[in-house]
Amino acid sequence: MSGPQVERGHEEPMQEVVIIGAGLGGIGVAIKLREAGIEDFVLLERAGDIGGTWRDNTYPGIASDVPAQVYQYSFELNPDWSHVFAPGQEIMAYIRRLADKYGIMARVRLDSEVRARTWDEACHLWRLDTPQGEVTARYVISAIGAFVDPKPVDIPGVERFAGTTMHTASWDHDLDLRGRRVAMIGTGASAVQIIPEIADDVAHLDVFQRTPIWVGPKPDVPTPWPLRRLFRAVPAVQEALRRVSVSLAETVLVGGVLQYQDHPRFADLLASANRNIWYRLQVRDPELRAALTPDYGFGCKRPSVSNRYLKTFTRDHVDLVTTAIGEVTPEGVRTRDGVVHEADVLILATGFRMATDPDVYERTPVRGRDGFDLSTTYREERLRSYEGVTLPGLPNHFIVFGPYGWIGGTWHQLVEIASAHAIRVITAAQRLGATSVEVRDEACERWTESMRERFGRSLFLSGGCATANSYYFDSRGDVPYLRPTSSAEAVKATASFPLDDYEFRSLDEGATLVPGDELSAASVD
Repeated sequence: MSGPQVERGHEEPMQEVVIIGAGLGGIGVAIKLREAGIEDFVLLERAGDIGGTWRDNTYPGIASDVPAQVYQYSFELNPDWSHVFAPGQEIMAYIRRLADKYGIMARVRLDSEVRARTWDEACHLWRLDTPQGEVTARYVISAIGAFVDPKPVDIPGVERFAGTTMHTASWDHDLDLRGRRVAMIGTGASAVQIIPEIADDVAHLDVFQRTPIWVGPKPDVPTPWPLRRLFRAVPAVQEALRRVSVSLAETVLVGGVLQYQDHPRFADLLASANRNIWYRLQVRDPELRAALTPDYGFGCKRPSVSNRYLKTFTRDHVDLVTTAIGEVTPEGVRTRDGVVHEADVLILATGFRMATDPDVYERTPVRGRDGFDLSTTYREERLRSYEGVTLPGLPNHFIVFGPYGWIGGTWHQLVEIASAHAIRVITAAQRLGATSVEVRDEACERWTESMRERFGRSLFLSGGCATANSYYFDSRGDVPYLRPTSSAEAVKATASFPLDDYEFRSLDEGATLVPGDELSAASVD
């Protein structure tokens, strides 16, 4: 199902849909568009290859920190994951297979960063500024991911360091760490994977920790070949395993964290088991163990898994530094107690800008109807959305990872649900002959408020997360990234939200169109 190729008074070719980003999300959206019969689309990718985070992050030990049976699309199960937790190179290979199998590569334009998005109200289309020139589109679907750019390091003196500096997302594989003194700043998910991998090579490793992270055991056993053969022969077996795995993952997040006040013992039991059993088995020294143990609830900050991370700090040449950093000097890292920790290499595991960070849209502005500016909105107002996908002021614009959009399962579920929402709205607009569709302000406010109310029962608002320093919280104290529902609830909502929550307009008729019974949820889906 394709839209018009030439807009009235606009002679250059126009895409029906432009997808921003050719990572795991963008490719998933593209596959779903084709499945729905929407063939007139392109993917604009800022880098020179597809893959997103799995293209950029190639550091030692990189792997999914959720089981591989969960970390895949429901419509494209991979029977050949080598381990319970898939290594990064296997995930990247999976992404390439998706793009090849579903004919997506021909639609990808590489080295085409969208430097600005501007809504043209006179023509009901988006004008996208890229290095190759302007691209116009009726609809835009943003699939830039949750973590957009490495976060700038706000530590004084970083630029004066005389050794080699690299971020975990730009790993220099030509750099030999053998015999070097290494300082790593940060103890997030990337650091949890990197630290055990490089510890054998370095002469000395200082790890600077601001906030400890919950790290549980990682049952990362190889997938037996008879089981892989069974998956290939009887896909229903793997699908059943995937569903069970998703349910278990959601039980932890939704039941234990998002519904904490209804089931407080669940999350508390996980924290207690880690603290009193796993951490004691890994670290015998009570002082070191205390420094590595979070004092916030399990789930306030994204936990990780590793069988070696905690134990690595018991080695003689590895030091955990918990004194706050004062500055980076040419020789190393000076902590506020005056000690200079000398280093040859500085590794920054300091995190990323989130997709709702207003600074992202200062650099790549998004300007909608009647002066709407996404950077200003994200900076000055509480984050909100409709079903985690759309915002008032941005007609014909959909976001794969919008405020309150991340459901309890994996990124793949989020992409499938957001795609279904966008396709349902686009299809409705096409059937009506509408050229502009925008969520109503009152619908957005109603849905967002319902999500905020649900968070009132969560661990996040229980007071147990005060010391977590978690990216789940924004500057206003809201938790706007997670959707406090199960994936099953999200799927049902996507299929049944009232289309009247959107305003459909026609450029030709200059009128507002109202979806009738023929555009009910059942007929559109």
